[in-house]
Amino acid sequence: MTEYLPRLIDDKLDIWLATAGAVLVAGPKWSGKTMTCEQRAKSAFCFTRKPGESDPLELARLDSSIVFTGEKPRLIDEWQLMPEVWDMVRADVDTSHGEKGIYLLSGSSLPPRKTKNAREIIKHSGAGRIAILKMPTMTLFETGDSSGDVSLCSLFDGVDVSGQMRKITLAEIIHFIVRGGWPGNLDVPDVSLLPKDYIDRINTIELDKILDDARINRTKFKRVLHSLARNESTVCSISTLAKDASINGKSLDEETVVGYLDILADLFLVENQEAFSPLFRSRARLKMGVKRHFCDPSLPAAIIGATEKNLSKDLQFLGFLFESLAVHDLRVYAESLGGNLYHYQDYDNDETDAVLEFDDGRYALIEIKLGYEYAVDSAAKNLLKIADKLERKPSFLAVVSGTAPMPLKRPDGVYVLPLTSLKP
Repeated sequence: MTEYLPRLIDDKLDIWLATAGAVLVAGPKWSGKTMTCEQRAKSAFCFTRKPGESDPLELARLDSSIVFTGEKPRLIDEWQLMPEVWDMVRADVDTSHGEKGIYLLSGSSLPPRKTKNAREIIKHSGAGRIAILKMPTMTLFETGDSSGDVSLCSLFDGVDVSGQMRKITLAEIIHFIVRGGWPGNLDVPDVSLLPKDYIDRINTIELDKILDDARINRTKFKRVLHSLARNESTVCSISTLAKDASINGKSLDEETVVGYLDILADLFLVENQEAFSPLFRSRARLKMGVKRHFCDPSLPAAIIGATEKNLSKDLQFLGFLFESLAVHDLRVYAESLGGNLYHYQDYDNDETDAVLEFDDGRYALIEIKLGYEYAVDSAAKNLLKIADKLERKPSFLAVVSGTAPMPLKRPDGVYVLPLTSLKP
């Protein structure tokens, strides 16, 4: 059995198992949901058919009790293939006299759209009975590629930065991007193969699971995927995506694009980075456009055909993919601390790549730069300019760099933080 690498979701999952009757762990396929749940489950039922075995879904349709019979906590894997399971779990929790941590559910999509009433089968939200946790792909801290010298939480508490000198090459950054955070892709000869296979499966097997072919044009769907990949880490409107995904010079219908984005959201493959909205006054009018990111930076790289050998030839696209990598990790770190990750953009055309905000109002402004020597000065000046506009001042300003040799604090107070030094 593959060795389990601890995940940032672990502590939160344990807390919810001690708090709720059931916990759903949801996220993209191959992100490690099942293995994480297996560390805690004492029995399991999986809806995925294994070679030489009967179809578990057919068996469950004949006798649903086999899904629930076993020592608790019981894992129900890929539950969404039989949506009725949701209400059955909720009902069992209701009759369990307050027992906690009875069920673990895991799923890599929302219930199928193929059956017209699949979503309507679920009669109850599960609120108060079934807690929901999102499982992202692995961060550099979880894969062991970040030293963890710098704690973002400590920066909010005013602790200064420190860390060892560590030379990170451009080739290593490219490797992290192309490999992604897939647990099964950490020690393989060619890290580009799994993300490419993932994209192929999205266009075939995964669509077949959740859709009726009559509801989707696969050529158009692939064009939307390519458009999203080309526009990774940018503020891109639906109309721009529709035009960019045009076929023979004809733009796609915007409703079609929205529908395909919904499908990708159902598969947990695309996430929106919302715009930062200060609670207090600022001297700038803010734009509210969203940045759309794939759930893992390896996916846009795979869609475009970027590899470890050719990605360095397009530094502009490499910069966007590095931002995707950094935003992915910062988002996971923020959510593990109870915060959220936004971006900032105003009508003065000032913007910053990331804003990490907590519910108590504390926040940090962060710029993301692939390089170091020639990039940090302008990024720091930009952060200081934006901070001056905001009435509610940030807890700290930071430039997250791909190739900075070590964490440091500049004379102007702006931190320079290698991505490979960060942890929550």
